[in-house]
Amino acid sequence: MTNQHPLTDEMCEGLVYFRLISQHDYIGMRAAADWQLEQVFQAWDQCMDESVNDLQFIFLFSKKLKAMRPTNTQESN
Repeated sequence: MTNQHPLTDEMCEGLVYFRLISQHDYIGMRAAADWQLEQVFQAWDQCMDESVNDLQFIFLFSKKLKAMRPTNTQESN
């Protein structure tokens, strides 16, 4: 195993629409990705603590993931 982050420079470049970001910004992108992954692990652990069957577990975990990244946006009037 290497100590290289899985979010490579090339991947970071592909995530932005302009080329004015620096290597320092990549560090922030990697930190955000790590934080988000940690949130997924915590949601998984919370679901594991529940007394549910497999199908209920999948539904509960899916619900937690959707709550982390809502798809509905509010428009300001």
